[in-house]
Amino acid sequence: MIPNLGRSWRNFDWAMFLGVVGILAIGVTSISSVNHGDAIRQLINLVPAVIAMTFFILYGYDWLDGKAAWVIYAITIIMLIAVDVTGHSALGAQRWLSIGPLKIQPSEYAKFGLIVSLAKVLSAKNIHSPEGFLSSLAVVGFPALLIFKQPDLGTSLVFAAITMGMLFWAGLSVSTLFKMVSPVISLIICMPFVLFDDPAVHQASMGVAALYLLGLGVWLYFQRRHHWILSVGIWLANLGAGLAVPLAWQILKEYQKNRIRTFINPEADPLGTGYHVIQSMIAVGSGGLFGKGLFHGTQTQLHFIPEQHTDFIFSVVGEELGFFAGAGLLALYCLVLVRGLIVANRAKDKFGSLLAIGVVSMLTFHLFVNMGMATGMMPVVGIPLPLMSYGGTALMTNLAAIGLLQSISMRHKKLLF
Repeated sequence: MIPNLGRSWRNFDWAMFLGVVGILAIGVTSISSVNHGDAIRQLINLVPAVIAMTFFILYGYDWLDGKAAWVIYAITIIMLIAVDVTGHSALGAQRWLSIGPLKIQPSEYAKFGLIVSLAKVLSAKNIHSPEGFLSSLAVVGFPALLIFKQPDLGTSLVFAAITMGMLFWAGLSVSTLFKMVSPVISLIICMPFVLFDDPAVHQASMGVAALYLLGLGVWLYFQRRHHWILSVGIWLANLGAGLAVPLAWQILKEYQKNRIRTFINPEADPLGTGYHVIQSMIAVGSGGLFGKGLFHGTQTQLHFIPEQHTDFIFSVVGEELGFFAGAGLLALYCLVLVRGLIVANRAKDKFGSLLAIGVVSMLTFHLFVNMGMATGMMPVVGIPLPLMSYGGTALMTNLAAIGLLQSISMRHKKLLF
């Protein structure tokens, strides 16, 4: 039964809603410029996605703070295991489930499942206790490993971004978060050993790694002297991560290695792995301030950018509508994200606040990485632009998440603005 929302509708976030509508409109128009048929299919995809958003707006989020959270988590795990067993492979990865004529990507739904289940754990347990901290990592770890195995590095990174954002909002300090990610920093510093054959580069990388480990050791020493065992463990984990770079490199699929090489130097293989990025950069750069005109972009209309309607949809905006339109699109995203932060701040309970910050973390990371991919500032990791890129699974996940934000806003504790 739909609850009485008479008073709650006054708290509906119309600014967020209009921002979302604007992004969706630009997205469908951009997809239509690439392929009219895909735009029609995206409009069809929009129907169940809007229904999902409306469901959460009408029925609220309180019911998720119970057994429903674990039911959603269990369904997420089952779907990810099903992908591993019977999933459909494409482009070197096994990420899709075929249900009749439909193909769905469970890893997209898993983002929503992670936000709900992690919010449940963090709202019920003290993050500063060993039980609370380890429970949080356990909830994240299992689905993250299943997704990484597909392999889907992009979604694995989204999981990390969601987790970091929610742990910080739950009260974990920046220094603790840094300790958690410090081995990854060590690994990145040592990457030149496998990316370049130049001894001078190896020597420079070794020097940077040595300075990093020295600085980290000094910082850990002054952080918590009475927890010296933990500090030594963190330092050794960083050392081990740096030494394990050659092994980690071998674990990556060849296309993942090529994407990293392309990020470092797209011109090294302009007709191969660097083709997407180079053509996208040409498209964005050639648009100028006002663009070439809708449906008149040469890179877009001549289909120089493969899969442009998905991961590189922003290049359509940059080429055909120009810099100012791209800046306007970014402003719409910022509007939605800022309103999301306001919702998280004024939520009536910790569970709702954590749900909101999880959604904001997910959308922010998607936005930052995807626009970085399209402009050559980030490696290509297959992360779609929220509410813009073609794809029914991602669209439903994003609009369901927007529905959660609206639901929390409509039932908040106080009005700030």
